[in-house]
Amino acid sequence: MKKYGLQLRVQPQQKKQPTRPPLPTPLGFNDEDEDNVERDILRQAYKNKTHRDVEEQHKKALEEDPLAFDYDGVYDKMKEKQVRPIEQDRQDRKPRYI
Repeated sequence: MKKYGLQLRVQPQQKKQPTRPPLPTPLGFNDEDEDNVERDILRQAYKNKTHRDVEEQHKKALEEDPLAFDYDGVYDKMKEKQVRPIEQDRQDRKPRYI
């Protein structure tokens, strides 16, 4: 089968060899501890900032609508609407045969 277009020959030496991951450093020579501490500090600071932002959003939502997080009240109203017709149906029933 012929291939069309520019075909460059790849010499066998130039083929990419699979790379192995670097070997881990011995336990006593690990200099990444300082980097890990700084990374942990930054991660904790970011976490605290996002937590404060979420709290501010909750406060703003409660200021706009005090019932914003009243999930139980909404659920109770929904169930009451479902139960009310059933109870009325039970009360209105009269015996079919006397």
